[in-house]
Amino acid sequence: MSDKKLPERPGKPECGYYLITGNCNLKKRCKYHHPKNIIPIEPGLALNDNGLPLRPNQAVCPHFSRFGLCKSGPACKFDHSTKPSSSSSSARK
Repeated sequence: MSDKKLPERPGKPECGYYLITGNCNLKKRCKYHHPKNIIPIEPGLALNDNGLPLRPNQAVCPHFSRFGLCKSGPACKFDHSTKPSSSSSSARK
């Protein structure tokens, strides 16, 4: 991996391509952040409609389960079922 040549830009959005693949074709020209501590998605890993990993043998991501979003994005180590639990049916009276 060539992440040593990729720019770190704290405060900028993270490079989505880098988060998934661990590489970025734009290298130093990319305007997005390339955090060094990201572990890219494993090849062949299934993703849900939001590009988040489906890991059936792991616990469900608590943030995704509650809000339908994930702070860690594609690098999250938790499972992201295709349909987050919805509290809208329990809110009806």
